[in-house]
Amino acid sequence: MNITAKYLIETSYDLHQAAEIMAGEQSCGTFLRTPGETDVLRANHAAEVIALEKIGEVEEPTLPGARLSPGRPISRGIVTLSWPLINVGINLSNLVSTIAGNLYELAPFSGLKLL
Repeated sequence: MNITAKYLIETSYDLHQAAEIMAGEQSCGTFLRTPGETDVLRANHAAEVIALEKIGEVEEPTLPGARLSPGRPISRGIVTLSWPLINVGINLSNLVSTIAGNLYELAPFSGLKLL
């Protein structure tokens, strides 16, 4: 059994890359591998991007001062992430940490909203 969350995102990164960064940050703890993070751990507990839809582009970032990739368009998309329920259990604070956590601090995003 899995839990899912849907997000509206805005980024100058490739949307697929941005979605994978989100999944990494919100499951195994970071978008970069850490010591002790094995392939088995990732296979059993990593978040998965299960849907991604580009919905358009904007001229200016929603968040002033956002770090953008120079010369790249600012795209908006809808991302759906999925996590194994075992990661959260029946704990509401774990659920909120999983679906929102550090996500809003990620530099690649000039807009991010939990839908």
